[in-house]
Amino acid sequence: MLRALLLSTGLAALVAHAQTISAYRYWFDDNAASVSTQAVGGGADYTLAASFPAASLSPGYHRITVQLQDSDGFWSVPQTSLFARSAGPIAGYRYWINDDVSTLVTASVTAGNEVVANTDLALPSLTRDFNSVTVQFRDDANEWSVPYTTGYTKNSGPVSGYEYWIDDAIASSTSGTITPNTVVDLVADLPTATTSGTHLFTIRFSGEADGWSVPLNSEFSFFTSIAELPGLSDLLLFPDPTNDQLTLRLSSLGTRQFKLSILDMTGRVVRSEEPWTASGTAARSWDLDELPAGTYGLRILCGDHHALLRFVKH
Repeated sequence: MLRALLLSTGLAALVAHAQTISAYRYWFDDNAASVSTQAVGGGADYTLAASFPAASLSPGYHRITVQLQDSDGFWSVPQTSLFARSAGPIAGYRYWINDDVSTLVTASVTAGNEVVANTDLALPSLTRDFNSVTVQFRDDANEWSVPYTTGYTKNSGPVSGYEYWIDDAIASSTSGTITPNTVVDLVADLPTATTSGTHLFTIRFSGEADGWSVPLNSEFSFFTSIAELPGLSDLLLFPDPTNDQLTLRLSSLGTRQFKLSILDMTGRVVRSEEPWTASGTAARSWDLDELPAGTYGLRILCGDHHALLRFVKH
């Protein structure tokens, strides 16, 4: 059996909207000829197990690709995840700071226990700014996992400010101050004085000690106008690609009602949204947690006019 470190979140609680799931199939390392198909009992929700038969695979890193089939016989978008096949349980871990292997710390762990970064990693006294920590896990066969690196800001205090910029133009950044528990409306603040196409949005936050967080990046799609939707301008789809939530912002001449739906790559409607009435500059958001990863289209109907905006769900 494989020990999957990255599959548990990627393959859990996949949902086929408005259908029941009748089967799933999977294959390893892009070898579709070795596909294995399993029928399931159906139901609106189906949670895949975190373990798949992998006894024939050698220890090390592999890929698994999974598809779900609904009751109409349609297969979902393939989802591929990386996993490590281990010969046994986790027996230890090691970590180092800021890519400096001289800070290496090694520790053992009992099978079944959790490693909590905030308490188990003895982080040294570092600058009040961005730092990184890299972690590896070791199984009882002495095989190490792929290194995982994440950034953090140490001892910067409560968040007191932020700044953001578009397309790496940090010299033209916009900054502001905030207080604890304040919400920054990024969608409302995104500038419209830009060109149609895909753009990169970057934001970072500062603490009371003036230390900056790691910059956070997200792409968004912007359209100054769409010929198929006269009277609308400055359409913004954020973020694109998205992991969970998608927001549409637009400016309308007068009050209009929109019918919105999400289509998969075959043109099949996978979600229909409630009618939306908007006037002037307005925004609408959706939670897309239940959609499998893939490419979709947001169809906008306004009277006799319609348009399709493509986006990607990770």
